[in-house]
Amino acid sequence: MIDYLDQQIVSYLCNGIYSYNELAKLCNAGRNTIYRRIEKLEKQGIIRKRITAIPNFDKLGLSAIIIGANVNIEETEKTIEFLKKQPRVKFLWKTYGTHDIVFTMLCSKNDVGKCIYSLRSELAKLKINITKFDTSGSVSWEKIDLNPTSNNQNSQKRK
Repeated sequence: MIDYLDQQIVSYLCNGIYSYNELAKLCNAGRNTIYRRIEKLEKQGIIRKRITAIPNFDKLGLSAIIIGANVNIEETEKTIEFLKKQPRVKFLWKTYGTHDIVFTMLCSKNDVGKCIYSLRSELAKLKINITKFDTSGSVSWEKIDLNPTSNNQNSQKRK
């Protein structure tokens, strides 16, 4: 789907903010080539945003709540659409295995219980039948890595 140059561009963009000129030097390509490739990656939906920041959630007093839930199969899409609209839900997956849906919410460290209770109440109001609802709240953030190539030996690191 994407070639080596596209992979390099994605990898570098996941590790920081670079100008087209910087990326061109790092990838050994022309600036216009980098520009066109990034435009193509955006149109294909491979890159959604070029500039982002990952805050230190611990220093902001935030805790992640990881939730695994099972719902009746007829209610899966309704549940996912509801969760997509929730501002505290930051990651959301439809999954196979122990849970049908897995998601992460961010809440103040002092409000973890309140966040969980509030979400369960909202789901109950929608008459969504939850057959399993497992939660785990974070104590600290140990790693955030959104680079899809970081497990490769050839992954790029910011110098």
